[in-house]
Amino acid sequence: MGHTDDAYAAMLLTMALSPNKEEYARPMSTAEFRRFEAAARQSQFRSIGRLLDMDISGLMIHLGLGEEEAYRAFTLMHRGVQLSYALEGFAADGIEALTQYDADYPERLRRKLGEAAPPALYRCGNADLPGKPAVAIVGISGVKTTPQARAAVETLVRGAIAHGYGVITGGEPGVARMAAGLVGELGGCLVDILGGGMREHLKDAAISKLIGEGRAAVLSLEHPDAMFTVSHAIARNRLLFSLADAAFVFNTDGRRGEVEALQKGACDWIYAWEPFAGNQPLIARGAVPFSDLSDGDIDAMSRHWTSSQSQQLDMFDML
Repeated sequence: MGHTDDAYAAMLLTMALSPNKEEYARPMSTAEFRRFEAAARQSQFRSIGRLLDMDISGLMIHLGLGEEEAYRAFTLMHRGVQLSYALEGFAADGIEALTQYDADYPERLRRKLGEAAPPALYRCGNADLPGKPAVAIVGISGVKTTPQARAAVETLVRGAIAHGYGVITGGEPGVARMAAGLVGELGGCLVDILGGGMREHLKDAAISKLIGEGRAAVLSLEHPDAMFTVSHAIARNRLLFSLADAAFVFNTDGRRGEVEALQKGACDWIYAWEPFAGNQPLIARGAVPFSDLSDGDIDAMSRHWTSSQSQQLDMFDML
């Protein structure tokens, strides 16, 4: 993928080039990047890509940065050699960096997250899938999946595919892996959004097969070799809910951002599996409870999802 100067600058400023945070300078958070980007737009240079060759004093003068902040930005933007080596290494495994300045950056993330949308992320697989209608199936590892829940997951995946929806998961063992396996069997499309361990995840034979068939995409905010953590999972779930037309939470430990997604309207339809006791706080905050699912239930639910899509398109067509 060819990158513009703005895209290249966004990678330099925000991407971790090491899984262990061994950086010359700490990459900018999304909020820090937004402030830097705004200062660049308001300057005579109008974009971050035009700042790549600027020295520390120039950043201080033209962007109004303090010396420490200017030094950090200068250091980050002069990681070009390290970034080139990193991108080459990622490309060997089919992983590419994607930024907000690239044409195929998911529009849903811009629309749903606004200023909180990540400036850059990692992607492997079919670039079109993260922008397609999709249903998210959410669950954490370490929770025993009951026969009742397994039947509901199968009905949900089958119904989603029948109605033209892809399936989004967080890639964790449990209902997410179960859903991914069903997508492979039933001919659907999968988007896995990870909270770490991207390179290892891509070695999974089933995922590799789906990617090879053009039926899967894998996204991550974290360095491809970074380990899974709960904080990574929280950040991942912001993307997961934002890219889904509807999300079905089968189980949660209450620490993965599901309540935040409800409060901020990240996803128009969030359902919670009622038989799992840990979902009761989520239901109390507005998630729609569900238990057994039938094909008729999926038909009725999907009409709500389609209506939500139409309303969003109408609103943005008017802008």
